[in-house]
Amino acid sequence: LLKEKIFFRNAIVKAISQKGDSIYQDFKIKKVVMGEGEYLKGQKYAICDYTYTLITGAGFEVDRQGVASVTSEGNGVQVLWTASTAIRYKKTEKQLRSIADSFRVYSEGLDLSSSRIEYLDDY
Repeated sequence: LLKEKIFFRNAIVKAISQKGDSIYQDFKIKKVVMGEGEYLKGQKYAICDYTYTLITGAGFEVDRQGVASVTSEGNGVQVLWTASTAIRYKKTEKQLRSIADSFRVYSEGLDLSSSRIEYLDDY
């Protein structure tokens, strides 16, 4: 499971850092729950709980907590990530989890083949 956890970490980090690598620090995956889609039987996905510190444009550090859904279609990895400030997370967790749980990509589902995991390990 360690290799898969690194895969999910790298996929979510790539999603949250689209504006640039220096906008976050201390990213940690807290929990990974594997599941199958209800709408397309057999589609695999993962719900990942994570934390990180956002570095704002003004240089402030804001602790954040989030939930992401990760799956794959063809050669691509799809991530829908949600997050809130750590202070507001208890209030928003139910909505964030509902959003992440609703994300589906209609294909063969999550592909954890060695080549895909090794590709994201290089990130």
